[in-house]
Amino acid sequence: MKLKILLVIACFTLILSFSAHAADLPEFNQPVVVTTCGQSPGALMVKMISQQSNIDCTQKDLLTAQDLKDNEYKTLIITMGTSGKGMGAAGTNMNQEEKRISDLIKTAKELDIKLIGAHVEGMARRVDENDARSIEIVIPDADALLIKNSSNEDGYFTKKSNELDIPVVFFEKNMDMGAAINEFFQIK
Repeated sequence: MKLKILLVIACFTLILSFSAHAADLPEFNQPVVVTTCGQSPGALMVKMISQQSNIDCTQKDLLTAQDLKDNEYKTLIITMGTSGKGMGAAGTNMNQEEKRISDLIKTAKELDIKLIGAHVEGMARRVDENDARSIEIVIPDADALLIKNSSNEDGYFTKKSNELDIPVVFFEKNMDMGAAINEFFQIK
Protein backbone atom coordinates (compact mmCIF):
# COMPACT_ATOMS: atom_id res chain seq x y z
CA MET A 1 0.00 0.00 0.00
CA LYS A 2 2.81 2.42 0.89
CA LEU A 3 4.50 1.61 -2.42
CA LYS A 4 1.31 2.46 -4.33
CA ILE A 5 0.98 5.78 -2.50
CA LEU A 6 4.61 6.65 -3.20
CA LEU A 7 4.15 5.72 -6.86
CA VAL A 8 1.07 7.94 -7.17
CA ILE A 9 2.91 10.84 -5.50
CA ALA A 10 5.92 10.36 -7.77
CA CYS A 11 3.72 10.30 -10.89
CA PHE A 12 1.82 13.40 -9.76
CA THR A 13 5.08 15.23 -9.05
CA LEU A 14 6.43 14.25 -12.46
CA ILE A 15 3.29 15.50 -14.21
CA LEU A 16 3.42 18.82 -12.35
CA SER A 17 7.11 19.18 -13.13
CA PHE A 18 6.52 18.43 -16.81
CA SER A 19 3.63 20.87 -17.06
CA ALA A 20 5.32 23.68 -15.18
CA HIS A 21 8.45 23.54 -17.28
CA ALA A 22 6.58 23.05 -20.56
CA ALA A 23 4.45 26.13 -19.85
CA ASP A 24 7.62 28.26 -19.72
CA LEU A 25 8.90 27.17 -23.13
CA PRO A 26 9.84 29.86 -25.62
CA GLU A 27 8.29 29.66 -29.09
CA PHE A 28 9.98 27.14 -31.37
CA ASN A 29 9.32 27.03 -35.10
CA GLN A 30 10.00 24.80 -38.08
CA PRO A 31 11.98 23.80 -40.07
CA VAL A 32 14.23 22.01 -37.61
CA VAL A 33 17.72 20.65 -38.01
CA VAL A 34 19.18 18.12 -35.58
CA THR A 35 22.84 17.31 -35.06
CA THR A 36 24.92 15.54 -32.47
CA CYS A 37 27.70 16.73 -30.20
CA GLY A 38 29.74 13.54 -30.06
CA GLN A 39 28.33 11.50 -32.97
CA SER A 40 26.01 9.31 -30.89
CA PRO A 41 22.84 7.93 -32.54
CA GLY A 42 20.53 10.20 -30.53
CA ALA A 43 20.18 12.68 -33.41
CA LEU A 44 18.76 9.94 -35.63
CA MET A 45 16.21 9.04 -32.94
CA VAL A 46 15.13 12.67 -32.58
CA LYS A 47 14.81 13.11 -36.34
CA MET A 48 12.76 9.95 -36.84
CA ILE A 49 10.39 10.69 -33.97
CA SER A 50 10.05 14.34 -35.03
CA GLN A 51 9.13 13.30 -38.55
CA GLN A 52 6.56 10.85 -37.18
CA SER A 53 5.00 13.90 -35.47
CA ASN A 54 4.94 15.73 -38.83
CA ILE A 55 7.68 18.12 -37.81
CA ASP A 56 9.84 19.32 -40.71
CA CYS A 57 13.14 17.95 -39.41
CA THR A 58 16.48 17.28 -41.11
CA GLN A 59 19.40 15.42 -39.56
CA LYS A 60 23.00 16.42 -40.29
CA ASP A 61 25.51 14.77 -38.00
CA LEU A 62 28.35 17.00 -39.24
CA LEU A 63 26.26 20.18 -39.54
CA THR A 64 28.39 23.30 -39.95
CA ALA A 65 27.82 26.97 -39.21
CA GLN A 66 27.76 27.56 -42.96
CA ASP A 67 24.90 25.02 -43.28
CA LEU A 68 22.90 27.18 -40.86
CA LYS A 69 23.64 30.28 -42.92
CA ASP A 70 22.68 28.55 -46.20
CA ASN A 71 19.29 27.30 -44.99
CA GLU A 72 16.14 28.66 -43.37
CA TYR A 73 16.22 26.59 -40.18
CA LYS A 74 14.30 28.07 -37.26
CA THR A 75 15.24 25.53 -34.57
CA LEU A 76 18.49 23.66 -33.93
CA ILE A 77 18.43 20.53 -31.78
CA ILE A 78 21.79 19.28 -30.55
CA THR A 79 21.88 15.86 -28.93
CA MET A 80 24.40 15.38 -26.15
CA GLY A 81 26.37 12.22 -25.39
CA THR A 82 29.24 10.73 -27.32
CA SER A 83 30.15 7.61 -29.24
CA GLY A 84 33.80 6.75 -29.79
CA LYS A 85 32.80 4.52 -32.69
CA GLY A 86 30.61 7.25 -34.15
CA MET A 87 33.36 9.86 -33.93
CA GLY A 88 35.84 7.43 -35.47
CA ALA A 89 33.49 6.61 -38.35
CA ALA A 90 32.86 10.34 -38.92
CA GLY A 91 36.61 11.07 -38.85
CA THR A 92 36.30 13.46 -35.95
CA ASN A 93 37.24 13.67 -32.27
CA MET A 94 35.92 15.51 -29.24
CA ASN A 95 38.14 18.57 -29.76
CA GLN A 96 36.85 18.94 -33.32
CA GLU A 97 33.27 18.35 -32.14
CA GLU A 98 33.63 21.06 -29.49
CA LYS A 99 34.84 23.55 -32.13
CA ARG A 100 32.08 22.59 -34.58
CA ILE A 101 29.31 22.80 -31.97
CA SER A 102 30.63 26.06 -30.49
CA ASP A 103 30.64 27.59 -33.99
CA LEU A 104 27.12 26.26 -34.59
CA ILE A 105 25.80 27.73 -31.35
CA LYS A 106 27.42 31.11 -32.06
CA THR A 107 25.95 31.21 -35.58
CA ALA A 108 22.53 30.03 -34.37
CA LYS A 109 22.43 32.90 -31.86
CA GLU A 110 23.46 35.40 -34.57
CA LEU A 111 20.68 34.10 -36.88
CA ASP A 112 18.08 33.97 -34.06
CA ILE A 113 17.74 30.20 -34.40
CA LYS A 114 16.41 28.64 -31.19
CA LEU A 115 18.46 25.86 -29.59
CA ILE A 116 17.14 22.73 -27.89
CA GLY A 117 19.69 20.62 -26.03
CA ALA A 118 18.61 16.98 -25.99
CA HIS A 119 19.87 14.04 -23.94
CA VAL A 120 17.76 11.13 -25.13
CA GLU A 121 19.86 8.00 -24.64
CA GLY A 122 19.92 7.60 -20.87
CA MET A 123 22.84 7.14 -18.51
CA ALA A 124 24.71 5.10 -21.15
CA ARG A 125 25.68 8.49 -22.65
CA ARG A 126 26.84 9.94 -19.33
CA VAL A 127 29.71 7.60 -18.51
CA ASP A 128 32.92 9.43 -19.34
CA GLU A 129 34.53 12.85 -19.68
CA ASN A 130 33.61 13.15 -23.37
CA ASP A 131 29.94 12.68 -22.50
CA ALA A 132 30.29 15.33 -19.78
CA ARG A 133 32.04 17.67 -22.23
CA SER A 134 29.29 17.32 -24.81
CA ILE A 135 26.73 18.29 -22.16
CA GLU A 136 28.82 21.23 -20.88
CA ILE A 137 29.23 22.58 -24.42
CA VAL A 138 25.50 22.64 -25.18
CA ILE A 139 23.55 23.34 -21.99
CA PRO A 140 24.66 26.91 -21.16
CA ASP A 141 23.33 28.28 -24.48
CA ALA A 142 20.21 26.13 -24.81
CA ASP A 143 16.83 27.83 -24.97
CA ALA A 144 15.27 24.61 -23.65
CA LEU A 145 16.13 21.00 -22.86
CA LEU A 146 14.60 17.69 -23.95
CA ILE A 147 15.66 15.02 -21.44
CA LYS A 148 14.89 11.34 -21.07
CA ASN A 149 14.13 10.56 -17.42
CA SER A 150 16.77 7.83 -17.31
CA SER A 151 19.37 10.48 -18.27
CA ASN A 152 18.39 12.37 -15.13
CA GLU A 153 18.51 9.58 -12.52
CA ASP A 154 20.89 11.65 -10.40
CA GLY A 155 18.94 14.90 -10.89
CA TYR A 156 21.76 16.50 -12.89
CA PHE A 157 19.56 17.99 -15.63
CA THR A 158 16.95 19.18 -13.14
CA LYS A 159 19.69 20.95 -11.20
CA LYS A 160 21.27 22.50 -14.31
CA SER A 161 17.92 23.68 -15.70
CA ASN A 162 17.14 25.35 -12.36
CA GLU A 163 20.63 26.89 -12.03
CA LEU A 164 20.60 28.27 -15.58
CA ASP A 165 16.85 28.99 -15.72
CA ILE A 166 16.36 26.80 -18.79
CA PRO A 167 12.95 25.19 -19.31
CA VAL A 168 13.05 21.41 -19.61
CA VAL A 169 10.68 18.78 -20.95
CA PHE A 170 11.23 15.28 -19.56
CA PHE A 171 9.94 12.05 -21.07
CA GLU A 172 9.93 8.49 -19.78
CA LYS A 173 10.29 6.11 -22.73
CA ASN A 174 11.31 6.52 -26.35
CA MET A 175 7.67 6.08 -27.34
CA ASP A 176 6.89 9.18 -25.24
CA MET A 177 9.49 11.33 -26.99
CA GLY A 178 7.08 12.40 -29.76
CA ALA A 179 4.65 13.97 -27.29
CA ALA A 180 7.56 15.68 -25.54
CA ILE A 181 8.90 17.10 -28.83
CA ASN A 182 5.40 18.27 -29.74
CA GLU A 183 5.41 20.43 -26.59
CA PHE A 184 8.17 22.57 -28.12
CA PHE A 185 6.13 23.23 -31.26
CA GLN A 186 2.70 23.55 -29.57
CA ILE A 187 1.42 20.48 -31.42
CA LYS A 188 -1.45 18.75 -29.64
